[in-house]
Order: sequence, then C-alpha cells, then structure tokens
Amino acid sequence: MSEKLTRREIREGIFLLLFQNELSGTAPAELAEACEEAYEMTVKQEMIKVADAVIAKYDELDGIISQFSKTREINRIPAVNKTILRLALYEIKYSDKIPPKGAVNEAVELSKKYAEKRDSGFINGVLGNYIRKAEEDGDIGKNTG
Repeated sequence: MSEKLTRREIREGIFLLLFQNELSGTAPAELAEACEEAYEMTVKQEMIKVADAVIAKYDELDGIISQFSKTREINRIPAVNKTILRLALYEIKYSDKIPPKGAVNEAVELSKKYAEKRDSGFINGVLGNYIRKAEEDGDIGKNTG
C-alpha cells in the first residue's frame, strides 16, 4: 500500500474509522480492513494512530462540544456530526498540521458529504465559537498530544 493520499483523503479515512468506532465500539486497527473493503479506501497506519488519539480524548472533546453547542445536548447530536466535531476539535487543539480555520473548513466539507444539509451550519457554529474562545485564552495549537 504505497498509494500517496492527500491530506483530505487521510482526514476522511480517519473520520470513517472514528465513525465506525462510534457505531461499533471496535478499535480502529480492527476496523481497517473492513473500512478498506466497504469504502474502497486505503487505511494507513497514520490514520489508525490519529483515530486512536482522538478516541483517547473523547471525554475532553465531548466536554468542548457540550460547552459550545448552544442548541443541542451532546446525547442529541447525531453520531456523524459528533464524529466530525471530535476530529475537527482534535485537529484544532492538538495538531500543528492545519490552521484552525482550515480544520473548520474541512469539517464543513465532511458534513456536506456525510451529514444532513442543515448540519454544516451547526458544525461551523460550534467550531467557530470554540476557536473564538480558544484564541482569547491563547489555547490553540500549543498542546501536542
């Protein structure tokens, strides 16, 4: 599997691993082969590593979602939206590979492909509210894991 993937393809692969984990509770490494077959995608070790890191932060990320979701309780947010939000928040908070507004844009693009039409505004709002507060607090991009 030496296929070169774009950053967007890698992110989408991570999203699909996380979404399947959300639905099944199965670890990303165990989901890799099934995702490759079901979604006709290549799963790289980097995707599994990031998916595992996001899963390890679920409680923290869900707390952020709860804090910045003005219209929906966390348990009322569809799994696809919660998965998109978790991945984007992880990227914003812990990754230096993408600027925060880029992570928001990528999350909105994922929502356009996988979520309901109206959900992209909700996702954009939650992430935008978080970024504004995090920038005020100087809390974006300084963490590494």
